[in-house]
Amino acid sequence: MPLAVLGVNYKTAPVEVRERIALSLEGCQEVVRDLTGRSDVGESVVLSTCNRTEVYVFGDSLVLREAALHCLCDHTGVAEEEITESIYYFEDHAAIHHLFSVGGSLDSMVLGEAQILHQLKESYSVAEEAGATGAIINKLLRRSFEVGKRVRTETRIGESSLSIASVSVDLARNVFGNLRDRKVLVVGAGDMAELVVTHLKAQGTSDTMVANRTYARAQELGERFGGRAVPYENLGDHLTEADIVISSTGASEPVITRSTMEEVMRRRKNRPIFLIDIAVPRDVEAAVNDVYNAYLYDIDDFQDAVDSNLNERHEEAVKARVIVEEEVEQFEDWLSSLSVVPTVVELREWAGSVKDEEVEKFLARMPDLTEDERNKVSALAHSIVNKIMHPPTVRLKEAAGDEEVIRYEESIRYLFPLNGKTHTRGEGSSSEEE
Repeated sequence: MPLAVLGVNYKTAPVEVRERIALSLEGCQEVVRDLTGRSDVGESVVLSTCNRTEVYVFGDSLVLREAALHCLCDHTGVAEEEITESIYYFEDHAAIHHLFSVGGSLDSMVLGEAQILHQLKESYSVAEEAGATGAIINKLLRRSFEVGKRVRTETRIGESSLSIASVSVDLARNVFGNLRDRKVLVVGAGDMAELVVTHLKAQGTSDTMVANRTYARAQELGERFGGRAVPYENLGDHLTEADIVISSTGASEPVITRSTMEEVMRRRKNRPIFLIDIAVPRDVEAAVNDVYNAYLYDIDDFQDAVDSNLNERHEEAVKARVIVEEEVEQFEDWLSSLSVVPTVVELREWAGSVKDEEVEKFLARMPDLTEDERNKVSALAHSIVNKIMHPPTVRLKEAAGDEEVIRYEESIRYLFPLNGKTHTRGEGSSSEEE
């Protein structure tokens, strides 16, 4: 039973495709519930960010790709043929390597950005809450978190860390130079918006407005960073006032449309305005770019900054990839060891049953033994069986990744009266033994 990942990311699809299959955390939970409700998919987790939507599954290799694709399309309303050319699908080694690269921020648009680890943890949490994870996905995701920590601890890839939020503020600074005298409107008050406001504050902006559907959240964010909350319902008025707009909401439809901006530009007497949309799905209708003196940038317009970031961090990325390779190898060793767990369990159960039977017979012939003496006899027998069983247990686990392991298991099953059959990876156990 393999591990697999099916997905679309910024490398394979433009934002107009990615936004159509983007999912909220609630949407991710619905997908994993649907997937694991099938008999051929055992475990699942879905990751959806501004740059990727990925479905990780563990189950029957013959149907995993189709199951993941059908479920994703069913929940997003996108026809399969519309994204066929954009999807990638990896199994086993390639899938594990891909996730660990994602966790280490090596597959991010902004190399070394820290937010992906938080997003992975959120995705895992909602999948776990839905009962969609088990021993394999649990171990896989937890190891991806460790990979992310190792990369950030053992390399300098995260130093002066960039993010989509910081790149968006850098873009505004490149256009205007000093941001101190510019009025900035931040639409949204989630995690990404908070990062934006943090970077704006670092640039010395003195007039930052925050508009959010929940006014109290906008007020809290504005006050914390020296900005001010403004009513979301009066968005058009605030657009008229601002020089720079950075939008990052969780809305499923554009919150700033062409018609809105045409009215705003009339009020502004066509004074230029720069809009930076870092949301997926997009917050600003693409046609806004056709409005005179309205300059719109979306998340796919950050490539120059991304390329510069990649060049500066190339050496650290090489070190990070070595960490990923090490972690993939260790995880595969653990995964391979699962194949012998049923045989080990049956062997030890058989030895334990023989021990119990013989101890019972012996004690029946020695009725005058005290309770303490009887316990010592049982403990001695238990110790002897453990010592005899230890070498084959260790050797079987060590050989788990070897092609010869099936022959070893068959030999044990031939030599000892075990009832089960030789198992393939992942069958018969949900143990997380190391």
